Amino acid sequence: MHLSYLFNLTQNWLFQISILVAQATPSPTATPKPVPTPGADVELLKSQIQFLQDANTRLNNSFGSFISAINLSFVAFGVIFAVAGAVSAYLFNQSLKEARQMVRDEVERKLQASVSKVVGQQVDKLKQILDREEVLGNISVDYILPQDQALLNDDYPEEYLLLAERGFKATRILDASKRIKIYSNVAVLDLVNYKLVSDSERGSLKEEEIGKLVEKRVSEKIKDILNALPNKAVLVVYIRPGKQRINAIDELSQKVKYYASANTPVNLMGTIVDSAYVADAWNKC
Repeated sequence: MHLSYLFNLTQNWLFQISILVAQATPSPTATPKPVPTPGADVELLKSQIQFLQDANTRLNNSFGSFISAINLSFVAFGVIFAVAGAVSAYLFNQSLKEARQMVRDEVERKLQASVSKVVGQQVDKLKQILDREEVLGNISVDYILPQDQALLNDDYPEEYLLLAERGFKATRILDASKRIKIYSNVAVLDLVNYKLVSDSERGSLKEEEIGKLVEKRVSEKIKDILNALPNKAVLVVYIRPGKQRINAIDELSQKVKYYASANTPVNLMGTIVDSAYVADAWNKC
């Protein structure tokens, strides 16, 4: 209560002082204000509106220019990126094409080298085969089956028929019932299809006696051939002695320079071909 009283008393005191100050201070002469007219207000409002419209127009134009600049920038960046992308894609494609071409060229080069090597090897092998076959085409062979009676075509041994198809220059089977004349490079004496010992002799003679008879007859037949054999001819003896060793064949090294023996048809064909190579080389010496 006392506080409230003091507060009110202070407010009254300040109010009275302000009145006294106001009374003591001379008041200035008031300047008459012009009274605005309605026409002036309208013109002022129009000018303000026009200003706002101009500002708005300039703002719109500036914003439009800004948007246009942004769009142009985007377009420019898009064009730049597109050009850069196209150039990059072109360069990448060119690099890829060049890489593919390099790989293709390298593969083709290695393939050609490999194929050329293989083809060259095959050609060399074929040339060797053809050279060997050419040798056989220059060699003639005489085939002698030493029987007393004349041979008919149906009596020709199968080995001779195979030999005739081998591709030699000439193959002849000589009639041993007559005096034989050998003109060939290789002479084949067939003692397999010719019976050295008859069946009756095998039935009446002992094994030791049969061996001596075989030895004697082989020696006689070889002697007949050697008498007719040319100087540069290879002799091939076709015989199946079994367990017996034929001395007449072992002694051929003292009577003829080049000879060979065979005991089977396959072995006979190979031996004759090899003998043809020997005869060809011998004739070239």
